[in-house]
Amino acid sequence: MKGVIYTTTKELLLNTPLPLETKSYKPVEHRQLIDLTLEGIALAGFNIEKERYTSAKDGNVANGRFSINTVSDNEMNLQIMWQNSYDKSLKLEFSIGAEVLVCGNGMVAFRTMDSFRKKHVGDIQTLAPSRIAEYIKNAGDIFQGLQGERDRMKNIEVTRREAAEYLGRLYIDNGILEATQLNIIKRELDKPTFDYKAAGSLWELYNYTTFAIGGIHPQHWMEDHMAAHKFFSEIAALAPGNVQAAADLIEEAIVMPADAEEDPRIKQLKLWEQNDLDSGNVQNL
Repeated sequence: MKGVIYTTTKELLLNTPLPLETKSYKPVEHRQLIDLTLEGIALAGFNIEKERYTSAKDGNVANGRFSINTVSDNEMNLQIMWQNSYDKSLKLEFSIGAEVLVCGNGMVAFRTMDSFRKKHVGDIQTLAPSRIAEYIKNAGDIFQGLQGERDRMKNIEVTRREAAEYLGRLYIDNGILEATQLNIIKRELDKPTFDYKAAGSLWELYNYTTFAIGGIHPQHWMEDHMAAHKFFSEIAALAPGNVQAAADLIEEAIVMPADAEEDPRIKQLKLWEQNDLDSGNVQNL
């Protein structure tokens, strides 16, 4: 809803009543997630620069975002995120990404290794702590991957026409953007709020997009940011000259199940691979 602010306090989440456990539903307490995340970050030797929480439905749907300046460069901090719900509307999901310092935009990794999701059933209450520790331990390596993706995007020029095409796909095909968010991005294209030091690049357009979806409902925040990151990362990987990045996506597609064969993404990758093989531009794939 336009004008709704979802930013909230840690205290509200800590005081949100936990629903009753049933045979098929075992809720994970917001307090437990906050404590485990903070403990895991401290054990890893990382320093937290800030914590940010959003919520909806009286605290029954929540996101936590933890910005870490120990793993950073002059443009981004490592960011650890989770989503949780007490009303069964969201799976517990934990992810690693980055915060763009100039604007606070989120960059959420989409690969399976970078995030996990779990229904609130079975052994979730004992599984969550070990998985959280695992992700925090590997956070530095994941951050390096995000740095590489950022640098690739910076080197890809995007014309106004190309920007319109990409945004149209995000709106019509992917359903990530809404009309009001397209208006925000258009204003950013005309008069940017922040300087991303990469004018006219895919990185700039990516940040206009995450800026536009930054204040969306907590129920959709993580999924939409993951989807946007996946979209722009694949564009960057398939751009001319990014042979290794595209090869990595092709390798990832190979291990997907057989029923993914009709996925437009895989068709696009195969077409890219065949075109470059025909022209002699790909070696040692």
